[in-house]
Amino acid sequence: MERMLRLLAPLSGRIAERWRLTEKLSKGNWNLVHKMIALYGEDPDMRHAKTFSADLISAIGLTVASAVLLGLLTGGDLYVTGACIACACLVPFVMFRRLDNKIQQKRRKLVMELPEFLNKLTLLVNAGDTVQGAIVRCAEAYSSSGTGGPLATELVMLANRLRNNESFPIAMEKLSKRCSSAEISVFTTTVLMNYRRGGELFVLSLRSLNRELWEKRKAMTRILGEEASAKLIFPMLLILLAVMTIVAAPAILLMD
Repeated sequence: MERMLRLLAPLSGRIAERWRLTEKLSKGNWNLVHKMIALYGEDPDMRHAKTFSADLISAIGLTVASAVLLGLLTGGDLYVTGACIACACLVPFVMFRRLDNKIQQKRRKLVMELPEFLNKLTLLVNAGDTVQGAIVRCAEAYSSSGTGGPLATELVMLANRLRNNESFPIAMEKLSKRCSSAEISVFTTTVLMNYRRGGELFVLSLRSLNRELWEKRKAMTRILGEEASAKLIFPMLLILLAVMTIVAAPAILLMD
C-alpha cells in the first residue's frame, strides 16, 4: 500500500495542489498543518501536510478504483459497489485517526522521557553549569549515544539553535510550539521564569517540576499497562474458546 501511494504521489500532489486541499484541510476541525507541526516540528513549506494531502487523494482514488473493479467482477452488484464507495468516504476519517494516534503516542513518549532529562539538567545546573550549557551537553549525550525518542530529537534541534546564537527565550518558545505538549509548555515556562535567577531557586523549581512529572509518568505507565491488558482480552477469549472446543469435542463425539 505504501509503495502504491509513493507511485501515485506526483499525480496526487498536483491534484491536491490544484484543489488547494492542504489549505482546506488546515481549517476547521481537521487542522492539518497544526497536527503536522505537533508530529514533525516546524514545517514552513508545509511539506508534510502536502504529502499527507497527496496520500489522501491516492488512497481515495485506489478505493474508488477497487470499487469499480469489484463492481465489474460481480456483474454490477450494487451492494458491493456501494460498500466500496462507503469505504472510500471513510478513508479521510481513518487517515486522520491514524495521524491523531501518532501525535498521542509522541506526546506520551515526551511525558515518559522528560523526567529523566530533568534529572540530568538539575544535576548539571546544580554542579554550576549554565542552563544553556546543560541543555547542550544533554543533547550531545543523546546524539552521541543514538538513544532517545522524540524529546532527544527536539533537544538536539534546540542545542543547534543555541549554538547558532539564537536567543534562548525564542528557542525555548519554538520548542514548546513544536512539541505541542502541556508538559513541555510547563517546563519551558518554568525555565524561562527562573533561569535568570540561577542558583538554588532555579534548582528548587526544577526539582518541584520533576516530582510532578514523575507522578505523571507513573500514571502514564499505569494507563499503558491497562491498555495492554485490554488488548489481550480478545486473544485470550479466542484461546479459551479453542481450548474448550478441543476439550469438549471428544465428549460430544462419544455422546453421538
